[in-house]
Amino acid sequence: MVNRKRILPLALGLILLLGLCAGCVQEVPPETAHPSYGTEVAATGEGIPQGDTPPQSYPVPQENRLGANVLLAGVASPRADGYYSASQALKFYDAQSGKTVFLCSQPGCTHSDGTCRAWLGQVDSLLAYGDKVFASVTDEQGTSVICKDIATGENTVLDSWEQQEDRTYSSSVYRCSHGQLLVILTISFPYWEDGAIYQETVRENWLYDLETGEKRKLDWASGDAGFTVCAMNREYAVVEYYSPQKGETQGNSWEQVMDLELRQYSLSDDSYTVISSGEDGYAFTAHPGKAYGDLVVFQERDTLCLYDLKKQEKRETLTAENIINYWILDNKVFFIREDSPHGTPGRTISIYYADLETGQPVRLENGGNTEVMEFGIHWEGDSFFVGNWKGGSYIISKEVFYLDNYEAARPGGY
Repeated sequence: MVNRKRILPLALGLILLLGLCAGCVQEVPPETAHPSYGTEVAATGEGIPQGDTPPQSYPVPQENRLGANVLLAGVASPRADGYYSASQALKFYDAQSGKTVFLCSQPGCTHSDGTCRAWLGQVDSLLAYGDKVFASVTDEQGTSVICKDIATGENTVLDSWEQQEDRTYSSSVYRCSHGQLLVILTISFPYWEDGAIYQETVRENWLYDLETGEKRKLDWASGDAGFTVCAMNREYAVVEYYSPQKGETQGNSWEQVMDLELRQYSLSDDSYTVISSGEDGYAFTAHPGKAYGDLVVFQERDTLCLYDLKKQEKRETLTAENIINYWILDNKVFFIREDSPHGTPGRTISIYYADLETGQPVRLENGGNTEVMEFGIHWEGDSFFVGNWKGGSYIISKEVFYLDNYEAARPGGY
């Protein structure tokens, strides 16, 4: 996908970055026979209240692990109840003790250079998979993707790109699943026009097979079209595909100016099938929680659906009017809905979740807030959620979150 934009002055860019940061913050559950879905949420928004007993919570699935920008989030550990973070050296937050430590046991180490066993470099993004941590790092020479063995501290360069006179590179470790790592490479070409500096950016998706060492470019879009990989295994990838609508468009929202499809691509021959499209009422979510293991959540009109990448099956989960956002975490589909049609004076919202083992929607108390989600969960570890509360990033146990006791949350930091 190609983007063109004017380069912001440095000071303004820093202001925008600080504003963004201020506002943001095992084992896979055993396969069981899922119940018959299609539950309908009452139009009044009353639903079943949470009650005094929290639902069962689940460890984070081992597959389809998502990476994170280290300025905004950490990444859940696949081997312990906690998360990794890094600016230069790798740290681990223990969810049980609430303590953060550098993953280096060398006496007297300052964790400030390459002699440290936890050292990575200037980290941009991070991803944990199996017994490895992957990081994209940047220095004066360019950008690299590094694989760190957590047990030994050894770093291996998976790939690197040197900065050029006419272009610069940045990389992001985006998703890892079934022994394959997806890296997003952004190439920027600066140029002058009408006395101002602009840049054209090209985004490329590169897939690395961690078992064979092979890599390949996923060349599934051209021009102003693009795609986001929601989930993948060794045979297929489920992607959100978008392309500009032809002719006149009605309105200026994303759905009104872009044709949207949920596609499944074959990783062997690049053929694809359409799982859902605009004709089906397909609406994607902006939340990062698009997949849970091999399950992808998506919306068709008033219905939330799941696509099982392993079984190659699509099924409906529940139906509710006026859904405005949705995501999947903790083996549950979460969704926010307006209690009355959009634009109605005195608009209120309700927050729900439905456990995938029962399919029964449950309404969260949400701290009594009927305007926004009081504790906006962004990502999860085995026993905890991390999200935005009171304008900052906080960590809260899943049990406490479901019981609406947000005051027990701990301030988070990466």
